[in-house]
Amino acid sequence: MDLVVEGLELAPQACLLDTGATEVRMGRQVSELAGMELDESLTQEAVIGGLQITGVGAAVHLELRQGGESHAWSPTVYFCDPWHWAFGLLGLAGMDPFRVTIDSYEEWSELRLRGG
Repeated sequence: MDLVVEGLELAPQACLLDTGATEVRMGRQVSELAGMELDESLTQEAVIGGLQITGVGAAVHLELRQGGESHAWSPTVYFCDPWHWAFGLLGLAGMDPFRVTIDSYEEWSELRLRGG
């Protein structure tokens, strides 16, 4: 899935649904592209893919677009360094507005707004 971060329409971010992660995480370069100021008081250390990373958080405007539908919301996103992947992780905190269905056999997933 692609997310538009802070209105960066020319650079939507590919994200994996990560039901084993609590937070939303992306590379630090995304916050730099968007010209964002991060809240150093929201600093977390984590191990992802066997690598120690440091993430600094910020409340971020995200927009998910699928087909002709879109939804915008503002979760806390942790921008991490180092970040060696070409995608972000949409953890449980980023999935709050959605009902998530995963069909591992057929290899598809679907996000629908809760109550929608």
